[in-house]
Amino acid sequence: MYRLGCWEEDKVRPLLVTFKNAEVKEHITANLRDLSQHIEKFCGIGVSHDLHPKEREELKKMVEDARQDYIASGNDDVENFRFLAVGQGSRRKVIKVK
Repeated sequence: MYRLGCWEEDKVRPLLVTFKNAEVKEHITANLRDLSQHIEKFCGIGVSHDLHPKEREELKKMVEDARQDYIASGNDDVENFRFLAVGQGSRRKVIKVK
């Protein structure tokens, strides 16, 4: 666990947490919704995956390609959907959510 950024009195710094295996990370991220529902002081906490900039670019490209394929197939209601990249590694795919 590491605190990121420089210390300032009125600044909240993010915390980088690393797990030894992926199963623990998956268990925690699967149960994040329970954290904010039961304890009020944790309501303002956000959790996100720490990705390498190259991985972030690949995800953006995958999502944009899926969006363009959806538009090319004759569907004009693209603004009614969100395209999300899910999965890890080679199992990563893009889904659309209404």
